[in-house]
Amino acid sequence: MAACSAQKPKEAGDLNQSETNQEQKNIDFPSDYLTDIVETAKKGMTDTSPFNVFSNTIEQVEMQWEEPVRTDHVGNGFYATYDKKNTVFGFTAKGEIYDIRSYKKQLQVFSLSDLKEVIGEPAEIRTGEGEKIIVYNLSKEIQLKFIILNETDKVDHLSVYNEERGEQAGYVLDLKGNSDQLTNKQWQAMQTWRSDIVNFKENQPNLYINGRNEKKISLTFDDGPDEIVTPKIIEILQNHHVKGNFFFIGSEAEKYPQVVKNAYENGNLVLSHSYHHVDLTTLSNAEQANEINNAGLAIQTIIGKEPAMIRPPYGETNETLIENAKDKGYSVIIWSIDTLDWSQKDPENIIKNVTDNLRNGDIILMHSDSEKTETAKALPTIIKAVQKKGFEIVGLDELLGVEAYQ
Repeated sequence: MAACSAQKPKEAGDLNQSETNQEQKNIDFPSDYLTDIVETAKKGMTDTSPFNVFSNTIEQVEMQWEEPVRTDHVGNGFYATYDKKNTVFGFTAKGEIYDIRSYKKQLQVFSLSDLKEVIGEPAEIRTGEGEKIIVYNLSKEIQLKFIILNETDKVDHLSVYNEERGEQAGYVLDLKGNSDQLTNKQWQAMQTWRSDIVNFKENQPNLYINGRNEKKISLTFDDGPDEIVTPKIIEILQNHHVKGNFFFIGSEAEKYPQVVKNAYENGNLVLSHSYHHVDLTTLSNAEQANEINNAGLAIQTIIGKEPAMIRPPYGETNETLIENAKDKGYSVIIWSIDTLDWSQKDPENIIKNVTDNLRNGDIILMHSDSEKTETAKALPTIIKAVQKKGFEIVGLDELLGVEAYQ
């Protein structure tokens, strides 16, 4: 009996101070943990990893944690799962982490009432399939979300989400640009191709149609160099203090090396448009590789750098080409506005295709071969109109956040 009596819980008044503090600590631990979660989330982090949604990339994660168990494609973003770390990373096609999810078991004790008691009323409660999403806006950039399963009424996992970065994952523009010089058959074929390339891009993080959702655009010029139009375009860009992006044909670059060098030395990007300007999707794997290699070597011989961007002729691409380009260190660049300067050789129509369709992150397609004299005439007006609308004209490396050279 004496032994049983000794094990009887003490009344609160019988507890000494240290015992009271310890008991209080045990009671407060879950709420303390929620408070810590909020403070950590404000830094763009969870307590399951050292990475954040402000500056880290999935490449940095892989360098420290190696390859994920799996990577899933969701919308225009990607999610990498690290089961042993109880962590999932959402990232853009450029590798920028915008979402970190924690599946730590300690979370599973919390209910919605617990969250409200410690953190306060949420900004929003969303309903999903078999779940509720409890949203707290911690700052302009950061949302902290708790996912509660309907089956248990408890938290399953949480998400620290950077809205600004997350928007980039889904920011893919439709292709714009019209011409009254195309037949109905040509126009319908172009519309089909435009739709197809946007759909194709969904599963291809190394393929770019446009840049970030920021007030920046890039001017790009295909099919040069030549001795007439390309030098004129270089001069116009220099006079207006803006950077252009030249996708040069390798075999033509070898004919006009001084023009290529001038383009580069005036601050423009000198990039690849294949060696022979053929539809690369009609070639074998080895032939594609040769087109990429030979064009890169031709440009490197002239400017001392091999490009890290290629625009396939006619915009035609396929999975084989994407893989070949990636293996050789190239990003594949398409466009989001086509001036159709090859179809409607009229400066006013070329200008109109730009000014009527301009959006954040647009990549504008023009040409700089000897037949495109009207493009050179339209360019000064395009530059002024773009800048008047408040857009900054930048290189593709800045617009896309990827390297221009190897």
